[in-house]
Amino acid sequence: MGEENVEGETPRDQVKRFRDGPELRAWVERELELKLPKEAVCQHHQSPFEYLECAYFEKARDVVVWAPRGGGKTRLGAVATLLDLLHKPQCHVRILGGSLEQSLRMWEHLGPDVQKLAEAEIHKGRSTRRIDFKNGSSAAILTQSQRAVRGLHVQKLRCDEVEMFDPEVWEAAQLITRSRPELKLPGSEEVHPKVVGTIEVFSTMHKPGGLMSKIVEKAEKTGAKIIKWCILEVLERCVGRECETCALKDDCGGIAKTKCNGFVPIDDAIAMKNRVSKETWESEMLCKYPSLRESVFGQFDPEIHVTERPPLSGDREVWLGIDFGYAAPFVCLWIAIHEEGFFVLDEYVQQRQTMDVHLEMIRRRPHGYVQKAACDPAGSAKNEQTGKSSVEALMDAGFNMKKRRSFIIDGLEMIRAALGTASGKVGLYIHPRCKRLIEAMKAYRYGEKGGEVPLKDGEHDHLIDALRYFFVNCSKFETESRRY
Repeated sequence: MGEENVEGETPRDQVKRFRDGPELRAWVERELELKLPKEAVCQHHQSPFEYLECAYFEKARDVVVWAPRGGGKTRLGAVATLLDLLHKPQCHVRILGGSLEQSLRMWEHLGPDVQKLAEAEIHKGRSTRRIDFKNGSSAAILTQSQRAVRGLHVQKLRCDEVEMFDPEVWEAAQLITRSRPELKLPGSEEVHPKVVGTIEVFSTMHKPGGLMSKIVEKAEKTGAKIIKWCILEVLERCVGRECETCALKDDCGGIAKTKCNGFVPIDDAIAMKNRVSKETWESEMLCKYPSLRESVFGQFDPEIHVTERPPLSGDREVWLGIDFGYAAPFVCLWIAIHEEGFFVLDEYVQQRQTMDVHLEMIRRRPHGYVQKAACDPAGSAKNEQTGKSSVEALMDAGFNMKKRRSFIIDGLEMIRAALGTASGKVGLYIHPRCKRLIEAMKAYRYGEKGGEVPLKDGEHDHLIDALRYFFVNCSKFETESRRY
């Protein structure tokens, strides 16, 4: 660039597509004065620039950005939107935040960029929440509602702080992207490449089993691009500080002196760390794992508790842990009791089926003869159609049914003790095939307002209930019979 321009004109280079990553980086640093680290600092992380490169050159159908608070993800989403408007004619972008305020944060970055670099490209009649370019491209803000997303067809949907989304709005948003084919504008011989319909997600990960956690898990299965960075990827270079007295010593281990080259001042990072708990820091700034603040089983660790071969030996007795349901899922867990602990062998989770179907599926599982089953005492209620209770149906099938009453918190405490005692002894293991139970162990949580009883979320609580019924009825535990 560097050429003199008549006021109000956009330099030709501003609307010319970049050929490669270095050309894109040079433009961002020169025109927007953004300092983007070139390389990742942590193992298995990526540089923030990798997101911008992926979005601009459309290297992936969908992109999930997992990054820290204040880590530049919203700013980079605005840059990607500006470049889509400038370089991709008839490309329509929509910004959907977890709240209107969150949408406006990206918009507040985009507005000054457009005014500075592309004022002459704006079509007349723009509004405060929509921009139309002369080349047919547009960008606008959406509100967090199904009405805003249903019936909409755009090329790019950028979802900021998706952890805050209404799950039904997120589900509706999955159907709004459409690719734009190759395009030749009237009066021009230039052929513009196809624009791929893409959903981009930007968020920290606050909750185990929250929406962002589910999106990341699904992306790992479907092959959507996951781009992850933490505070260290955007931390400034450390100069002249003593590592031994630095509050960031345990996090960076000295690499801020050699690898870090970002835009977050070290003093700011230290101040933030000193204000929050270790859990919040590791979850929201180091992006290690979802926050465990409201987790019922915070000590559950898949690296320890999920295994195909637990360190258990000797004879075993297999029980079933059952939670009844029809509209809600019917859950059955196969749990082996060893002298040293417990091993959940398998799970069966099914909705809207009758007891005879469940019994047939239970018989088909290859875990040997099972005699004892633990269940909800409410299963003794008779079915209006059959005149027989679920417990009676299982007893008729040969099961010795145990249905002791207890407080919910009693069963939860037994599960916690099995996960790990104060002395560090682990006594509960789960086979990897029990995917729903593993997810429930991670996601089962208390409400934001606290309380001793966890949330009945209709998804994870049924798996935990089945496990809880087993523990309060298992003969290895001598518990006082009490009412809910």
